[in-house]
Amino acid sequence: MGTELNSVPIIKMSKENKIDAVFNRLRTENKTAFIPFISIGDPDIDTSLEIARTLIKNGADIIELGFPFSDPMADGKVIQKSYERALKRKISMEDAFSFIKKLKAYRDIPVILFTYYNPVFILGEKFAEGAQNAGIDGILVVDLPPEESAELTKYIQDKNIYQIYLLAPTTGNERMKLILSYAKGFVYYVSVTGVTGARKSLPETIKSKVKEIKEISSIPVGVGFGISSKEQARDIGKCADAVIIGSKIIQFIEDDINDKRAIIRRIAEFSFDIKSSL
Repeated sequence: MGTELNSVPIIKMSKENKIDAVFNRLRTENKTAFIPFISIGDPDIDTSLEIARTLIKNGADIIELGFPFSDPMADGKVIQKSYERALKRKISMEDAFSFIKKLKAYRDIPVILFTYYNPVFILGEKFAEGAQNAGIDGILVVDLPPEESAELTKYIQDKNIYQIYLLAPTTGNERMKLILSYAKGFVYYVSVTGVTGARKSLPETIKSKVKEIKEISSIPVGVGFGISSKEQARDIGKCADAVIIGSKIIQFIEDDINDKRAIIRRIAEFSFDIKSSL
């Protein structure tokens, strides 16, 4: 008799997360990923969508989108002001999901949602469902350490959404090993102590720290906080797998808040220069 169908084990094939796909491709090309950051709804929802599309057109490999939050303790003045502008528009999580759907319809590159835990906690499982429907590939919850992530992990683990974790210059070796054991997609190395914001110079220790991370894990390393020029990006790109830039891009919005064409033009030029340097 032939084998009964019910006796054959069914193996679920998990779809590759788009973050992995990007880093795998860039590794074969010996290139570094460019990950820009902007706030959803700054200066308004339509303009921020145009900015996101502009970033993609000019070289973004992955895009990080900040959900506006009233108490962004990890962020400096530039991003704080950006969130304030967006919050005046009363941006909700549903607005964020809708924004991401529209962006994905334009081009389906990996999207990471940057948020604080409170909005996620309030929605609970509904957050994970909305994130999956929107096409979110990763979530970075800046105030949620691995030890406290069990509930969020439970919601997202079967939805092919990665939680991105942070490492800081002050992270010790044992702590680093713990965080890296949870990490998926890539790990975000915060290049400076303190909050976000463009810096004229970056610590010399970045390269040695990235090397230390890579000796523990094979996961890609993205470096962010402080990078503000193509020279800095090129230098960081020699050791890191991704360069993450937010405040410098958002500063263009603040500088030309009443001239949307100038905002788009300056962000396009800057993004093109950064990607060309990588």
